[in-house]
Amino acid sequence: MTTYFAHNLLLLLLSPLIAVYLGTRYLSGRSRPGWRERWGYLPERLHARPNGRPRIWVHAVSAGEVVAAVPILRELRARSTEHDILFSVVTPAGYEMACQQAAPYVDGIFYAPFDFPPVVQRVIRLLQPDAYVSLESELWPNLLYLLKQAQAVTVLVNGRLSERNYRRARRFAPGWMRWMLGHVDCLLMQSGGDAMRVQELLGSAKAPGRIQVIGNSKFDQEIPRLTPGQVDALRIELQLPREAPVFVAGSTRSPEEEAVVIRAYCQLRTEYPELCLIIAPRQIDRAEAVAQAMRAAGLHPVRRTRLQGASGPVQHLILDTMGELACVYAVATVAFVGNSFPPVVKGGGQNLLQPLAHGKPVLFGPFTATIRSEVALAVQHGVGFPCPDGNALVAQARTLLANGALRCEIEQRAVALIAAHRGASARYAQEVIHLIQNRKAQEGEKK
Repeated sequence: MTTYFAHNLLLLLLSPLIAVYLGTRYLSGRSRPGWRERWGYLPERLHARPNGRPRIWVHAVSAGEVVAAVPILRELRARSTEHDILFSVVTPAGYEMACQQAAPYVDGIFYAPFDFPPVVQRVIRLLQPDAYVSLESELWPNLLYLLKQAQAVTVLVNGRLSERNYRRARRFAPGWMRWMLGHVDCLLMQSGGDAMRVQELLGSAKAPGRIQVIGNSKFDQEIPRLTPGQVDALRIELQLPREAPVFVAGSTRSPEEEAVVIRAYCQLRTEYPELCLIIAPRQIDRAEAVAQAMRAAGLHPVRRTRLQGASGPVQHLILDTMGELACVYAVATVAFVGNSFPPVVKGGGQNLLQPLAHGKPVLFGPFTATIRSEVALAVQHGVGFPCPDGNALVAQARTLLANGALRCEIEQRAVALIAAHRGASARYAQEVIHLIQNRKAQEGEKK
């Protein structure tokens, strides 16, 4: 209780700065979508009804976490037809991805509340969740505290805690972190390293079975491998030159990173003049800026949404659509995963399992903290290749482009790697349902 009041006293003292920050985000448009929902004014269709069905509230941040959440939502829906499942996100990209991929498995999608007590209390009162399930490292202290006051089951799934964030927590706020984690009933982690770091932060507050290693739900993404005929059809749809090799750079996050990719491509093109380049910026609204950078390098980019106006084959393509990248990796000869050259967001790294699911060799820069477990597996199995700088990116891509036999070996290893690590989502869903049932049984015994 003391930590709760101290935390909110600090928020109150910082409220002028917080107001400026939120106002800036609203005016810039980044937080404008769902603005009323973020303040706790949820549409009536989401409100709990008297004697209504029990409810599970699942929360993710943005598009990447939504991708990790969808397999878990699918398994929850299959195992719990008696529950309503509500899904919240933070970013507009996450909301759009949720509408595309999560909608079949949930009963409602909304923007998560700002973590201020009156706002959170209003949302909990309107939703009345029996359980709250959060993805990866998305932990909000007021929300967790007030959910426990409302006697909801709280679970972290697909949990991860980077070494850098662990060190920061240990150094600057170990007591606060222990208090916040103390309001999570069960911490289900991706790897042994993640579990060990969480155990250290919890200290004496840890309990048997409270921290478990389950695996990475992203391996359970539904990314059907395309047949050769389907790949050819996709190449035709994208108007790529027939038989030309393709370098796909997915989820790039900054002009600096795209500059590295474009320079590397231009160097590779001197040896492979037919090499195509597809860049998929993480934020679609940056597509025109990417086009300008490509034109400045002497390239002739065409945006995916404007392909109908292109005359002849397209050698340089900008993927300015949402939810299509996972499929487009199928046309790649070599793939690069962005947010791995500086400056990076949240430690760096995007989804490298999507190209691997198609059997593609995947390259990435030196910053991959948010996908460190996937990177470790990819490197260990010889299907992922770290590139410390642009020169290494050129050298590694050159080796792969020149060696078809090596690419065939990588394809077999990559597909086997994905298959071997599937199934975590079912285990997460099973554990969530088990926790809910245990809570109901305990309540029944008290009565």
